[in-house]
Formats: sequence, structure tokens, C-alpha cells
Amino acid sequence: MSVIPTANANSRPAIPTSGNKAPAQVIPFTRASRKKSRLVLQTAAVTLNTTVQAIPALQIPAGGFLKRLKLSVVGTTSGNSATVAFQADAPFNLLQQISLLSPNGDTLINVIDGFSLFVINKYGAIGTGKFDPLANPGYSAVTGAGSTGGSFAYEAHIPVETDSRDAFTALQNMAANQSYLLQFSLNTLALVYSTAPTTAPSVVITIVMEYWAAPAPTNADGVMQASFPVGNGSVSLLQVQTPAIVAGSQQNIQLVNVGNVIRAVFLILRNSSAVRDETDWPTVSNWYLNNDPLYYKTKAQWRNEMAQQYGYFAGVTSTPTLNALDNGVFVLTDFINDGGTGDYVVQGGSNRDLFLVTESSTAFNYEAVSWGASASTLFVIEHVIRPISAAALYAPQFS
Repeated sequence: MSVIPTANANSRPAIPTSGNKAPAQVIPFTRASRKKSRLVLQTAAVTLNTTVQAIPALQIPAGGFLKRLKLSVVGTTSGNSATVAFQADAPFNLLQQISLLSPNGDTLINVIDGFSLFVINKYGAIGTGKFDPLANPGYSAVTGAGSTGGSFAYEAHIPVETDSRDAFTALQNMAANQSYLLQFSLNTLALVYSTAPTTAPSVVITIVMEYWAAPAPTNADGVMQASFPVGNGSVSLLQVQTPAIVAGSQQNIQLVNVGNVIRAVFLILRNSSAVRDETDWPTVSNWYLNNDPLYYKTKAQWRNEMAQQYGYFAGVTSTPTLNALDNGVFVLTDFINDGGTGDYVVQGGSNRDLFLVTESSTAFNYEAVSWGASASTLFVIEHVIRPISAAALYAPQFS
């Protein structure tokens, strides 16, 4: 895709001059529409076992403009006598091989695992305020030797809409014969638990879609209404890269997912045992744009930034913990950290002026100075926007 022309970023509609008729009033889309939700599917109960189990691909039913999909995940055990313990990424790593495809087969969400989706939900503020999934009242992960040991419940969001103020990147979804496709699998018993329950859990997933209803062309008083969101056709993408890591070395990594507008970058480091790795994160991290120094971050400063910007002050932990940062998870927030309450606040309604516009030829690089000896795998997820136009990206009412 060609770069969004920044010269148009601050353009305004022309002011009518003398003798010109002012344009007719049009009620904005988000005022004319209504937010709605509906049940998509409740899966049949699946019992975890020694294999990864694919759930049949799910066609999203037609309905207005899609905002997000909400997955309520419940695993139920009974009669347990084992001293149950979860793996470090559990229960969120139950979901695997998650992807969202458009009707023409384009990948909107590249294949990610459930813990990565947890990271995106916790740190992405995509279409929402920031929130810790562990703070949801329905969250639970029962450990120990009790009869229900190994039971769990949590909610995961598949993000589509980036900004609910103007339904930016909500997906037009009104053709019954052109469905979006959600795919995912369930993980193995051994990768969810370090000590499994006596009887494997039965898992049920309830999927709800949230969407904007399509407004009528006029309201009851005959006033025209916007039938589509500003920038209809703009798309939110989650793109993945797994660059090779050279342990114990200084390394400059070029991010390949350029050519669109970058909103945030999520990085997850793991060691050779696939365990998230805080110890081997570089002491210093540098970011470059076309070889020009962009950001300099020491490990300690980066951690302090994340704590302040998200309000997660409970330390850095190896297992998901309420209001804590997560081992080996670092987020480049500099494009989304000027929320409505001021600088250094990550919010879904952040100032879009900070988003990073890139060309297909843009060199966007991350430099690690240096990886620890046990660093093995880096998982890089970029949240990028493919806007239909500059006017769509820099919505007039927010400029």
C-alpha cells in the first residue's frame, strides 16, 4: 500500500463562501446507529487430551458493522484429587492457532496463540480502554487439590474496531453470502497444566459478536444520516513476525510488516524451553526509523513506562497476575500513549496523530543491546491500520 499522504493529515472541509449554499446536515454514523450484540455460537463441550483439537471454522453471521468478537471460555472439572497447577501462560494459552479471515480470504488476524491474544487484550487498548483480563469478575483459575481444581473461566476479545468514537475500522458485515471466518484450536492438557487435574476439563466457549446496526438513510424527521462510518473500508490488522534470535549478542532486527500505519508493537521473548524470559531481555533497546534513532529505552525505564502508562504497579510476574506486568512482554506504546486524560496514558481513544505512517520501503528496526545467553525466540505482533484515506485516519472530529 502507498503511504498515507501526511500533507492531507490536517485538511479541513472548505468553509462556504458568500453565495455558496452550506452543506445539508448529516447525522454522524455513531449517533444514527446503535451498538448491538448477538450470540454467534456456543460450542459443544470438548474434553482436553494429548492432542491439539481444531474447532470447526466459524462463519460470522451478517449484521451491520462488526466491532469485536467476545469469547467466554469455561473449563470445568469435578472430582479432582491432584494438586493442580497451571503452566505459566495458562489458562489463556488454551486457545491456539487463532486467525480471522475476510470474505475474500485476506488475513485480518495472523495466526496467534491464546497468550498472545491475552497480551493484545491487556496492553492493546484496541477499541476499548485499557483493562486487565484478570480484573473481570468472571475470571478464575482454580489450583490445588480441591474437587474443582483445574477449573477456569475467562473472557478473550477478538478485536476489530480500533476506535469506538467514530467506529474506525469496524467491518462492514451485511452480506450473508460473504462471511468473515474465525478459526482456532484447543491446546493439549500438558501445555495448559504443569500438574493436570484427575479428570481432564470439559471446555465450552460462548462467542458473541458486538456490532453497529446499519442506520436508515434518514431519521423519522427526514434528516439525512450517515449510513457508513467515517473511513468505511479501513481495516485493523494484527501481523506477526518471528525473527531469528542470536543469544548473547547485539542484534538489529528489521520489522517486515510495514507499508501501513503502525499503532503498536508487542514483543514476547522466550527461552529454549518456550518459557517467557524476563532475565535475558536486553539491558538497552534502540528503535530506528530509516536509520534515524527514534527511541532509546533501558530495560528498567521501559518497565517503568509500561507501569505508568497502564497503571499496572504490582511488579513483573512469571504468571498472569492482577495489575502486574508480564515476564518477557514488552510493548512499544509510543504511538498510543497520549490518551484523553493526558500524556503517558494508553487508551483506545489516543491521538491518531502519533500513529507511525510507513511505506513499503520504510526501514523500521529494533536493536537489542544485547540478548542474554538463554534468549531463544522473539514473537513480534504489530497492530497496524490500513486506512482507506488520510481523512479516514485523521478523522475530522478528532483532529
